[in-house]
Amino acid sequence: MTKLIVILGITGTQGSSVASTFLHEPGWTIRGLTRDSSKASAHALAAQGVQMVEGDLNDPASLLAAFAGASAIFAVTDFWAGFRDPANQARAAQAGQTINEYAYNLEVRQGMNVAAAAAAPSTLRTLERFVFSALSDARKWSGGKYTWVYHFDAKARVVQLVGERYPGLAGRMSTLQMGEYVTNWKEVAGLGPRKQSDGSYLLVKPCPGDVPIPMVYTEKDTGSFVKALVQSPAGTNLLGYGSLIGWAEYMRLWTSILKVRGRFEQIPMEGYMAKAPAALAKEIQEAYAYQAEFGWDGGDSSIVHPKDLLVDVPTTSVEEYIRGEDWSSVL
Repeated sequence: MTKLIVILGITGTQGSSVASTFLHEPGWTIRGLTRDSSKASAHALAAQGVQMVEGDLNDPASLLAAFAGASAIFAVTDFWAGFRDPANQARAAQAGQTINEYAYNLEVRQGMNVAAAAAAPSTLRTLERFVFSALSDARKWSGGKYTWVYHFDAKARVVQLVGERYPGLAGRMSTLQMGEYVTNWKEVAGLGPRKQSDGSYLLVKPCPGDVPIPMVYTEKDTGSFVKALVQSPAGTNLLGYGSLIGWAEYMRLWTSILKVRGRFEQIPMEGYMAKAPAALAKEIQEAYAYQAEFGWDGGDSSIVHPKDLLVDVPTTSVEEYIRGEDWSSVL
């Protein structure tokens, strides 16, 4: 019997990878949720056989309709979309909040809209697995030391509230904690290696180079993780990555593969992203400090790694990613 997976954010980085995987998975059909079905990316997915429907994380009724008949749901929320929206900047100021606080509250609200629709009796009649893209609770695992890692904590708060409010859904839920996107250097200036005046390359981070970071080729591997979670028992809390290495090792691989000179350097926390807006800089600085002291997952004992699952989980190593990437814009 054919099963249906509903993918939120299907035109985004994580959702598009899930779609790519399940398009090649026998016995599955895909329904993708998008705010604008007229986009070229939505048309491209429809041409491949994906049923595209319009919906909005701020519109619970649209989510309930989209989830009808689903055997599996992949849900992802986006802190940074809310953070970057100029209209939200104005709303945050009017409310007397930082944009970080506002984006946190917005993401939690949107995540709970998704959860409410997924927990509805009409959805639970067919739902077997609810996979939520989460991150660790920095405030909790640091004992309150780090309180500005809002882009982690919002997702963790949704997971907590699902457990408290929707036990029927919680019993069908697994979580995917995605690691550091290896493609982040394309999105934010200064995150990748930069060419120096002597022709060498320098990668700077505000944390020690030997701190293990779960690094993931999101566009390629998210689908593998979600497929594995659909096949595995509910309650699985998976850390999604291809390589668990430090930034010094990353730079060693990068220079070796590309045959250039370069090095890693740890810089003071306050100097990292010093030219960025203060709210963004503080968010990122605290995230690095949290990861350096407590780890990406905060030391959560419930975390499992791809190798721990009883199903095959193909992943892409950092070495494989570097070899396959176009670095011309950096070199």
